[in-house]
Amino acid sequence: MFARYAIILLLAGVSFAFAAESADSVSDIPLPKQSAYTGKGFTVGIGMGVFDASEKCDCVGIWQGQADYFYTPWFSGGVEVRFFGGEMDSRTSVLYQRYRLSGKFHLSFSNFSMYLSPLMGLETTDISELREQWKNRSKNGDDIDDIDDDDEIASVADSAIRATNCEKMFSLDGFSAGLEFGMGYAFPKYLGVFGAVHYEHNFNNSQLLTMTPGLGFNLRSVWDWAQKNTYSLWFTVEGGFQRYFHRGVSDWNRALIIGFTLGI
Repeated sequence: MFARYAIILLLAGVSFAFAAESADSVSDIPLPKQSAYTGKGFTVGIGMGVFDASEKCDCVGIWQGQADYFYTPWFSGGVEVRFFGGEMDSRTSVLYQRYRLSGKFHLSFSNFSMYLSPLMGLETTDISELREQWKNRSKNGDDIDDIDDDDEIASVADSAIRATNCEKMFSLDGFSAGLEFGMGYAFPKYLGVFGAVHYEHNFNNSQLLTMTPGLGFNLRSVWDWAQKNTYSLWFTVEGGFQRYFHRGVSDWNRALIIGFTLGI
């Protein structure tokens, strides 16, 4: 039993020693969606924030995570998940999920890196409460035919339009395929900047355009342990500007996400 634990501790020590020896020799450049270019190993990231679908919808929460593995310094592959959830108004809630598989072709120069990434994805949406609400709105006293006052009719009609447009924002059920171009730059000390342009076609005959700028703070630059035992450790603030091209939706969506990236 003692020998087994001794072997485990020895292997752990060797792995940390290898990390300590090689961590300083790799690139460390922040990339969008809590990712980073290191050229080797794994990168994992997690973030959370707020998502404003449009001026006609209430803000909802957004959570996202990613994991990438560098097969070579010029190619990595990984997965990405996103969850949108919250109340779109006082009676309606939504849970929207996006899953992505992607490969990234990297080109790196010193502190600068860029990539081109084909991707495939799946969207699933739980808007049963929303659909049930409008299907049975007469039971709640909201049937326009039963309202006599013109102002009340206008108010109910406006609420119906608002909820219908919000539903369209979160109803891209099915498979999608797309392409993303991104880049990042790490300044010599503490900061890094990054951005991406993302186009996606959903097989529900919808398109999505996303622009993602961001700023990162390099935690490895102020933490000795991280310098010796990690390839990358960033705290990031990321914005997002999205536009859906389908079903008459013309609003730009906005998001603000804070997160962490770890390379090992």
